[in-house]
Amino acid sequence: MHQTPKLSLLIESWTVEHDASQFTSNLASIKKYIQEQAHRDVSSYTSSVFVLTEPGDKVIRGYYSLSSLSIVFNELPEKVQRKLPRYPECSGILLGRLGVDRDYSQKLREETGSRPRLGALLLADAQIRCLKTVRDIGSALLVIDAEMPSDEEQKNGARDPLPFYAKYGFTPLAAHPRRVIKTMRAIAEEFKSI
Repeated sequence: MHQTPKLSLLIESWTVEHDASQFTSNLASIKKYIQEQAHRDVSSYTSSVFVLTEPGDKVIRGYYSLSSLSIVFNELPEKVQRKLPRYPECSGILLGRLGVDRDYSQKLREETGSRPRLGALLLADAQIRCLKTVRDIGSALLVIDAEMPSDEEQKNGARDPLPFYAKYGFTPLAAHPRRVIKTMRAIAEEFKSI
């Protein structure tokens, strides 16, 4: 009987020691961010970046970034509005970027015979991290701007990320259909055993 080997992975805060030089992605913006912009965002306290690595290795295999933002209350779906105080704006945490190294993911797939689901792992970690953060600094929503791949990127294998986020309970805003949200209340319910 064939057993799938267990992956040993670590998600930690980005530091200058982490290596993104070989990071590959079907989305140019995902590759460019981790190779060229992440260090500026972290050093200016604009965003926090968390990277997926193998223990003892500083090569970045995936990552996500988090920062704060506010959303106009009236742009939220009515069912979300009913559960929130009626301030003009609602606090949120923006998951600005989420990316997985395409070549690394493909390598794991070949080695294990199954999809490694690294994007789902990163998204779960981001939600849990946000849930822990809101205990100290309140925030009602987790927000994601789901970038549509260009025609060229789609030809090279990039897929629209909206179905991925919808699968994990994120819903689009009517005024900004590529911006999806999930309430911290829903995240807390989903991860209540943690």
